[in-house]
Formats: sequence, structure tokens, C-alpha cells
Amino acid sequence: MTTKALPVLAFLLSSTSLHAQDVFLGEITVFANQSETELDRTGATVEIVKEDDIKKASPRLADALDKLPGVTVSANGGLGTSATVRIRGLDGAYIPVLIDGMDVSDPSGTQARFDWGQLTGTNFGRVEVLKGSQSARFGASAIGGVVNITSLQADEPGTTVTMNAEAGSFKTYRAGLNVATNGERARLSFGVAHVQSEGFSARAAGTEPDGFKATRLNFTGEFDVTDTVRIGVAAMAIDSEGEFDEFGGDGAAPFDETNSSKMRSARVYTEVETGAVTHTLSYTNYKIDRVSSSNGFDTNFNGTRQKLDYKAVWEASETYTLTGGADFTREGDGTNTAETSGVFVEALYAPTSNMDVAVSLRYDNHSAFGDNISGRAALSYRTDNDMILRAVASNGFRSPSLYELYNGLYGNTSLQQEKSQNFELSAEKRYGDGSFVKVAAFTTQIDNLIQFFDPDGFFGPIPGAYAQVPGVTRTRGIELSGRAQINDRVALFGNYTLTDTDRQGSQLLRVPRHDVVLGVETDLTDQISASLEVNHVAGRAVEFGTVMADYTVVNMNVSYAITDSAQAYLRIENLADSTYQTSGGYNAAGRSAYFGVRASF
Repeated sequence: MTTKALPVLAFLLSSTSLHAQDVFLGEITVFANQSETELDRTGATVEIVKEDDIKKASPRLADALDKLPGVTVSANGGLGTSATVRIRGLDGAYIPVLIDGMDVSDPSGTQARFDWGQLTGTNFGRVEVLKGSQSARFGASAIGGVVNITSLQADEPGTTVTMNAEAGSFKTYRAGLNVATNGERARLSFGVAHVQSEGFSARAAGTEPDGFKATRLNFTGEFDVTDTVRIGVAAMAIDSEGEFDEFGGDGAAPFDETNSSKMRSARVYTEVETGAVTHTLSYTNYKIDRVSSSNGFDTNFNGTRQKLDYKAVWEASETYTLTGGADFTREGDGTNTAETSGVFVEALYAPTSNMDVAVSLRYDNHSAFGDNISGRAALSYRTDNDMILRAVASNGFRSPSLYELYNGLYGNTSLQQEKSQNFELSAEKRYGDGSFVKVAAFTTQIDNLIQFFDPDGFFGPIPGAYAQVPGVTRTRGIELSGRAQINDRVALFGNYTLTDTDRQGSQLLRVPRHDVVLGVETDLTDQISASLEVNHVAGRAVEFGTVMADYTVVNMNVSYAITDSAQAYLRIENLADSTYQTSGGYNAAGRSAYFGVRASF
């Protein structure tokens, strides 16, 4: 550990001197288990980004996650270019992304993953980040964790209208409208969001700006047909167009390098209560059509996913809950398909009022790879002085994507599934007024990781192919985080993550060894609030010949309450105008400023 981590460690240690006060635990429920579980009763580590934090972040939703311990974000340029969220060193191929219960990972990509570059934070109410191997809960690919995103909803009875508009650097404009209602029997939410930006050159060697525009619609609805029967629907559509740079810089004239995408996803479900058992049956249909144009050539990608699942939750008593079910998923890339059938069972047991145990088991059958069994055991223990101890042991798997298997140039039909094992121990101490300090130690190992190999160098004259990395690939580390409410107006927060990765003696790309976040939030007056955040990243591997230098970025946010329901705000990103890269050879934005207004009534 270097001296660069000492400031955050000093802050965390000093936090423990706060006087313990009564804290209400269990206010927030999360999706870590098959049935909703109170946050303090789950053994798995779950980080939550709330609506207020989403509003303060930059347009790209991924940037709101970047300040979390154990989470890093890299992008091939500005808004709209390819962006990846990593959890504890593992990239998007190991992290399914759910929006309102719908898996939006793209099965037609080189690896089945979600591209965070096209998603803004407008009209979202909460993001949950579940860490560690979760295949026993979510099936294939959930080795690094799972991200669950929820649309903005009405928390109180009645109708809430939320609006926002923003303009700023690089001729960036975004706006959103969300209408949500919470009635006696029906709950509805509808949102529309639009963003456009002239951008800047994605490639460090380029000069031509790479622009982006996107429009998103989302809808959720629930209706209680009777006291025991509920029906629901969720739907989302995203249309986007953006420019990008490949490895040589700007596209060769007169051609531009562009991406266009149309994504559609819908889920319908019904819940039926029969005594102590709640039955849920749902069907999800996902489709994405993408066209990537480079130097006058178009490449089409067509991804589809249909999923049918059934789940029954039996609340046998206050101390015991049993869940069982089955699901079927078919994924396609326009030419090839893969099918997975799964059955699962989970037992939640509370032997005492302070202890919760969760044991999950899942069996999957893949059309190309046959059987796989995943398990997870998680423990949460709460002491009398607001300390929470957690422990998790789990395993997971990832099946090769359709592209990795069948692509004519780079595919390899001899690939086998990746297998993982995950262990985690954590402790969390909570204090009054939202203060806390938390430490977690984790390790994940993956057998036969799949990697693209090019024997003649990066994009040499002879195409390479996907192949298994012999042996074990490891990620392990420590997460420290905390928050201290100094007084009614000032709070300090921070975290430090040490991540050690090893793949045949080499460090994984784009994974910093040291990641530090320090910040302060303050109410300067009854109307003016401000926050300042510093992020320092150090110890990244050389990326295809590019030395990935350490960097420090400072962000600031100031808001003014015009009325009780309306705010004006100024956000300055990269206040010190640092020059840095999160992906080798690609630009990140210099100092940029954004002004906006938001209202809710």
C-alpha cells in the first residue's frame, strides 16, 4: 500500500471515534437474494446509488458508479463511446445489467455485455451494485457481480412530475420528463430522456470531435387486480447515434466512424399470493439492432433474448423462507442461438434476531456445454452496537458468447465455460446520522479465462482468435469506505480500493491497483449546497504500448434551491483540467462545466 492511500485511511480510522447513536437498520431492501432482503440482513456486499447522487453525476450513468469502492469505469472517449463498468477488476462480460428487471446485456457483442456509453442517468431512481460471483442467483456470467437499475417511481401516494434540463461544454444538452403515480391499486411511471453532444475527439491522436445523441423511453406499471393478484409490465426503448475513433485516430476522409443502435425491451409478469406462498411468472423480450460503420463499411449486429421464468416464495415463518423456481433463456445474434434451462432453490434462515443465513443452489443446462451447478452461502451477523459482519462463499460460470464461438474470423468452437470461485469477508460499523465505516476483503479466481490472442501483435496481418488462458486468473483486494457527518451542514466521505490482479503473471488491463475517492458535502446556507470530490487512480498496466499514467480528477457541484421543489445547479468536472486516459490512447474530457435546472412537484 502506498502513501497515496494514507489520507483516506486516516479519515476512516478517525470515523470510529464518532459517538454511536440509535440507527434504524433494515430501511432499504435489495435484490441480493431471490426474495427482497433488508440491506443489513444480506451477507453479500451491496452498494446503493440513490436518486440524489445520480442527479449530481455527469450525464453518463456509469460515472455515478465510479465513486463506489471496488468499482471503476473506462471509456473510449466521451459521451456515447464504448464504456465499461468493472467490479473488483472484472469487466462487463462478467457483470449482467438489469433495468427494471430486464437483462439488457447485448448477446450480439464480441462478449455478451452492456455498453454503458449510451445510458444517461436521467429518470432513474436507484442503482444497486451486487458484488462477487452470483451465478447461484442469476445464472451464467454473474461472476464479477450484478447491477440492478430502477426507474424513477412515486414513493408517496399521488402523482409526481419530475423535469430537468441541462446545457454545458462540448455543446452538450440533455432534458428529461418523468411522470409517476402511486394509487390505491395502480402504480405507473413513464419517462422520456434526450441527450445530444458535439463531443471531442475520442482518440488521443485525432482532432475531429465525435458527437452523440440518444433518446430513451421507459415505462413501468403495476395493477392489483385483487388483494392477492397483481399484474405488471416494464418496457424501455433507446435510439442512439454516435461517432467513434478506431485505433488510428479520425476516420479516413470522407468516411466517418459511426455507431447507430435501436434497443427494445419489455417484460410482463403476474404475482399471485396463495396463503404463505407468492408465485411470480414473467416473460421478457429483448432486441437490439446495431450498425457500426468504419471507412465506408457497415457491420450489422442483431441481438435477441427471450426469457421465461417462474418463482415461488414460501414464507414459512418469521425465521425461514424458501424459494424455488425455473427459467428458460434463448439468446441469438442473428445467425446463431444458444439456450439455457435452469432450476434454482434458496433457503433464508434467521436462527436468532441478529443472524441471517442464505444458501442458494442453481442447476443450468446450456445447449452447447451441458450441465453446471452453482452455489452460494452468505452470512450476516449484527452485534448489539450496530456492527454488521458478513461472509460469502460462492462459485460461478460464464459460457462463451456466440461471437467468441462462431465468428468467422475470430471465433473458436473449442472454447469451454469459464468457472469461478469467490470468497469475501466484511465488517461494517454504523453510527447516527448516516455515518459509517466499512472494510471488505475479497478474492475471485477464474479457471480457463477466455481472451483474444493475436500472434502477430495487436491487429497484425494474420487475424487472431479467442482462446482459453491456461491456469487461474485472480483478482483480490481490500475495500475501505466511510462517511462522517461532522455536523448538521458538513459531511465527509471517502473510500480506498486496493486491487491485485494476476493473469499468467500479468496485471489485467484498465484495472488500477489503487483507487481513492475523497469528498465533502456541505449546506452553505439553507438554499445553497455544494460538494467537492477528488478521485486518484494509480498503478495501471501498460496498455498496448501506452503507459497508463496515474491521475487525479476533481469534480465540484453547487446547487441553489429556487423553491422547495425546484433547483438550479452548476457542475464542474475535472476542475483542475487534468490530462488523463481511462482507456489507452483515448481522450477523457478536460475541464468542463454544465448548468441545469430540475424540479419535482
